[in-house]
Amino acid sequence: MFKKLKNKFIFMNMVLLTTVFVGIFGTIYVSTAYSLNNDMKMQLWNNIMSPQQQQKPSPKDNKMDMSIKIDLDTKNEIVNVTSRLNTDDLDIHAMVEKVVNNSKKMDSIKIDGESYAYLKESISSGTIIVLISKSFQQDVLGNLLKIFLGVGSLSLIVLFIISIYFTNKAIKPLEETFIKQKQFIADASHELRTPLTIIKTNVSILKENKQQTIESQGKWVNYIDSQASRMSTLINEMLSLANLDANKKKGEVTKFELSKILSDALLVFEVVIFEKGLVLEENINDNIFINGEKDQIKKLISILMDNAIKYTNKNGKIMVSLNIEKNKARLEVKNTGEGIEKEHLEKIFERFYRVDNSRDRGTGGYGLGLSIAKAIVEEHKGKIYAESVVGEYTSFIVELPVYFEKQKLINDLKIGN
Repeated sequence: MFKKLKNKFIFMNMVLLTTVFVGIFGTIYVSTAYSLNNDMKMQLWNNIMSPQQQQKPSPKDNKMDMSIKIDLDTKNEIVNVTSRLNTDDLDIHAMVEKVVNNSKKMDSIKIDGESYAYLKESISSGTIIVLISKSFQQDVLGNLLKIFLGVGSLSLIVLFIISIYFTNKAIKPLEETFIKQKQFIADASHELRTPLTIIKTNVSILKENKQQTIESQGKWVNYIDSQASRMSTLINEMLSLANLDANKKKGEVTKFELSKILSDALLVFEVVIFEKGLVLEENINDNIFINGEKDQIKKLISILMDNAIKYTNKNGKIMVSLNIEKNKARLEVKNTGEGIEKEHLEKIFERFYRVDNSRDRGTGGYGLGLSIAKAIVEEHKGKIYAESVVGEYTSFIVELPVYFEKQKLINDLKIGN
């Protein structure tokens, strides 16, 4: 599909460029031909009006003025020939005959394969004929056409290569998005298929035991409830991603204190951390404000903390810090544990990506949490990345633009002006 799209783009580009080149070169060619033709007509009239004197060809003469002036008497007999050309090889009588027999006052004739423009003027003593060789004009136009064909062909080849490069560059993001979307649908279908299969199997078992009470079949009912909850979680996460992709904001963008939001969020997790036998260390600087959607930032913190709790080793430690670095609010959630190998660090933010499929399923993860976190951070014009040392720790760092009162004052002044 994308190959056809690329070819179509390249074809359209080349058709457009060829049309432009033909239009430009055609205009120049026609304009040059018109200008040369007008110059030749002017020279014909100038030679008609000039006094009769013998002119011999000279390299210093104007190359375009290769003229022959012939004076005829009333019987169309040649009286005098004045020429800038070497007339030894010319059939002057044939020229005169063709011009005299042509009813047009100004036209072109061809003698021995050579084209001439002529002008004839009747006077009391006979007729004056002036002929100018068109070889100069033909040479100019011929060379111009060769230049156009050469330059045009070379330019189109270069532009064809450039067009291929930029078309590939333009199509690549679309192709990658399409592949990711296709993979996303395939992964989502796979994730939904598993709980649906389990639910269907358990329902079949319940149908086979119609006479049994719900209490006696509680195990199967609990399985169904568990898988339904997993499906609900997955669907909600996919909807969150879809809304973020579509830039649909549910909350109001306001200035708020990130320090307080983070501290309040950690209070919720303290019980879970304590029950798991983990240690939580906090290093949160006060009065750090950002501009954004409060609920989304809460969700971001929740995702990072959930992730840290899931993968912290037994009796391990979770360290949360917040400070300002280079006018950015820097939030770091670090946990001890297995760590993540380097080749996985950049991929863990991709949708449905798991470093270890079995481990993620065991912790109830779908590989969407970090994708949602990344989308939230990017929505707030920030940056998120991971650092890890295998066997020691994993750290997720979020950098968000800090809200300064001074910046607000500058913005207000700009609006006022």
